[in-house]
Amino acid sequence: MNEETTRDEGSLKEGALDYFHYRGSVERAREVLRLFQAAKKAVAIYPLNHEICLNSFAEFMNGFRDFLARRDAFSLHVVGDEFFFEGRLMARESVLYYQLVKEFQAKEIGGLNISAGLEPGEFAEFLYQLNRSAEELRALGGLKQVMAASGIANITIDEPGTWKEKPPEAREPSTAREEYYDAVNVIRELADQVVSDRRLSTGKANRVVGVMLNRVGENRSAVLGLATIKSYDEYTSFHSVNVLILSLALGSMLPLDRSALMILGTGALLHDLGKITIPQGVLTKTGPLTAQEWEMMRDHPARGADILLAQPGVHPLSVMIAYEHHARYDMTGYPRIANKKLPGLFSRIVQVCDVYDAMTTTRPYQRARTPDQAMRVLVKEMGSTFDPLLVKVFIDMMGIYPVGTLVRLASGETAVVYEVSGDPAWPRVKVIRDAEGGEVEPYLVDLARLAEKVGEGGRAIMHSIHPEDAGIDPQDYL
Repeated sequence: MNEETTRDEGSLKEGALDYFHYRGSVERAREVLRLFQAAKKAVAIYPLNHEICLNSFAEFMNGFRDFLARRDAFSLHVVGDEFFFEGRLMARESVLYYQLVKEFQAKEIGGLNISAGLEPGEFAEFLYQLNRSAEELRALGGLKQVMAASGIANITIDEPGTWKEKPPEAREPSTAREEYYDAVNVIRELADQVVSDRRLSTGKANRVVGVMLNRVGENRSAVLGLATIKSYDEYTSFHSVNVLILSLALGSMLPLDRSALMILGTGALLHDLGKITIPQGVLTKTGPLTAQEWEMMRDHPARGADILLAQPGVHPLSVMIAYEHHARYDMTGYPRIANKKLPGLFSRIVQVCDVYDAMTTTRPYQRARTPDQAMRVLVKEMGSTFDPLLVKVFIDMMGIYPVGTLVRLASGETAVVYEVSGDPAWPRVKVIRDAEGGEVEPYLVDLARLAEKVGEGGRAIMHSIHPEDAGIDPQDYL
């Protein structure tokens, strides 16, 4: 091996090492922001010396010190309605902590910088001052002046507009997960437009559908992993994007061309817009609905169809999806539709995907079913609620244990279903805990290949596990 080759290999190794260090820093930055938000919430509810606050300060400091193992300071930039870390869009956090972004804007914070000298008491004081109202801070001369008067030196804030987004040609290509959260942002924007009675940005909706359709074409199994992302607080937005992904994936299993899939996708993404007109208290009510509240719920498909009918450029079949997605396969659902034996094909596709995602999501009034439990409900209601053929195709696509299912193997190990291919009973899984329950470095196992080998049946899937019971979020491993 000559000297030049050795030097090139050394450079490649150094470059790879730098990349993994950077990726590790991004993940630690996400954790710092999560702990920051948790501590901020605690201070908003309890006195600074309360045990819950003290614990949240300690957890933040531990996470911050872990971050400092790779960086000298933590800097978070605000650009528009989004958080950036070292020029990288934090798409997920920008959605999950959207109210924090808006609060930073209202309090004229263009960036947040935390240096290594930070102590718990100083952090607590900063959160206390940050939680003042924007009006109160303005009356006191602004947050910067309040921080200076309070002796806060290891946290600084940037002026609004300090940071600008990179031009398109300088940005890294978007990841599938970033595109997912971009879609959630679009749904939130459309919801705001419905509430304020403005024309909908249907062009943005079509762009989201096109992007997701491209992803489905590239790797259907990987995109189905995105559809396991859930949000307790923003159910409708995340649900709409999940139904879009599932519907496009299911539609792509049928003989549908791209233009038909675009129509299907737009209807799937916008199928629940009518719910925006229903009071939040009704949508999140834990007890039985009154007759009046139930009537509101039953009316949301018609309201959604009316909203879409008023928008130029929305295809009639997309409108029909919004109108028929609760009609049921046997037409006994709502609204009651006369002179029609079956809902349209696109509506029947969205019916399956809508109910599956709803069943696998925790709501104020229900505990989420595991994916395989939801599959059994679909099978049970074939021919009544759901189109039997579409349910069969859906199961072929998703597998008996869909991507994201937490499972126990016959060996006692815990794994997350990572990819479904071939035999739906033998997916590829990512093992995350050993037989004793200890965490292991996650690694992939192809159960179908093991099943072909004598004596390897010990890794067959025994049953699914509810993530809440195990304290595991499968999304962390997809």
